[in-house]
Amino acid sequence: MEKSIKKIWDESFVNEDSLIAPKINDLYNQKSKSIINRIKRTYEFDNKGLIPMAILILIVMTAISEYIIGTYAAFLIISLFFFNKKLLSKFETLDIKSDTLTYLKEYRAITVAITKATKKLFVFILPLAVLSIFVIAFFIKEQSFLSKFISKDMSFLQIFGIGLLVAVTISLICNAVYAISTRLLYGTLFSKLDDIIKEMEALKS
Repeated sequence: MEKSIKKIWDESFVNEDSLIAPKINDLYNQKSKSIINRIKRTYEFDNKGLIPMAILILIVMTAISEYIIGTYAAFLIISLFFFNKKLLSKFETLDIKSDTLTYLKEYRAITVAITKATKKLFVFILPLAVLSIFVIAFFIKEQSFLSKFISKDMSFLQIFGIGLLVAVTISLICNAVYAISTRLLYGTLFSKLDDIIKEMEALKS
């Protein structure tokens, strides 16, 4: 019967001349490197996708004579791109000379921090950005597409109230969408990374 990895690992320490422990280390190094590279590519692809989105929104909104709202929306998306880029730069602070387990645990901690920061962005900041669009729409009035749906006789507080209601609705939707998209894009990768960390911790205990 094939020996378990833990049994092979333990026996390798009994036999000082055994080369199995380094081989298992190499195996975990290769597995973790593959997963980390996939997570990195997914993060980068996800973030770079914001650039064409901003350009497309600017072109479409300008085409329908909504260049003010379009420029503002594009600015918000580009700001999101740089915000995400700053978050991803945290990976560069990791010490690649540290042992594999330490590196993986620190890497995983950063992914958790990024996930929490991004969730706050979608649940709180994005709805506030939408609310600000209603505020801008009030001041530019007929130059905004919202003038087709909001009466000109409405006061600032009324439009602000509508914007706030829309913002809260978007916040709830974003919370659900973000949870689902994160699970689909990163759920399996994070789970595999967690499994490797647990296995390595078990082997070292």
